[in-house]
Amino acid sequence: MNTQTLLNNVATINKDNGIFVNAKEFLKELRQVATAIAKPSDHRPNLTFVHVRVTENNLILEATDSHVLERANVAASIPDELVGKEFLIDGKFAKNLSKTPTKYGKTLGVYPQFNDGKYKGIISIVGGGEEFIDDSREDISVFGYPDLVRVTPYLNDATVKFDVQQKEIFPVLKEIVKKSDVVALLVKDNVVKLKYSNWEKDLEFPIAVTNIEVEGEFKINFNVKKLKQRLQHLSSRENLTFRFYQNAYRPFTISRENGGLGLVCPIRLY
Repeated sequence: MNTQTLLNNVATINKDNGIFVNAKEFLKELRQVATAIAKPSDHRPNLTFVHVRVTENNLILEATDSHVLERANVAASIPDELVGKEFLIDGKFAKNLSKTPTKYGKTLGVYPQFNDGKYKGIISIVGGGEEFIDDSREDISVFGYPDLVRVTPYLNDATVKFDVQQKEIFPVLKEIVKKSDVVALLVKDNVVKLKYSNWEKDLEFPIAVTNIEVEGEFKINFNVKKLKQRLQHLSSRENLTFRFYQNAYRPFTISRENGGLGLVCPIRLY
């Protein structure tokens, strides 16, 4: 189905503000990102939306359960007036829509609604002769999502970073995960250490890293299982860049040498 056919099927939205994406690619990435959203927990907030950033020629999809951040890019045809905007897609709506990615034709029209530049909490997605509306305004007000400064870091905002090979950090993670779930990472001067307590004493493990950038001392606590899961399938010689953001309540990112962004952002909120 071509763009004009999609537009002709829409009567309730502004046809000049459509974002057009490949249906199969968009729904595949949307589902993958949406599955990162955890079930409600007494121990951490349940952020139940996929956050979407609009750039000049792609959409950046993000979701988090406040322990792990999942992120993906999707190429898109975007009108100038929507570049730089941000909107949300309800997690359940996203997963239900993406269950059958082949039923909507080749192209989807995505129509977020804004008022004075602010997202209204309503989005229409059009494809296959049907219009699907996500009206999540009440949920957005209840959950207060997104706390974007905290949960979705921008790479150029990093205040602490270092490079490390997988073979230098993964064996340590593999050993620690047998004994503890929560680990502290300490960065000071040119030294990076992983630290955990076995209830009798604190144990520290230095990590061989390069290209450290840090002012003063930095410490962050995180779930070691989450990090181990994300690194275990990488080549032992792959170079990784770890970036940390402003304080220990924001996630950290891991960039791979092939240009891919690691989907690992464990954080500790309690």
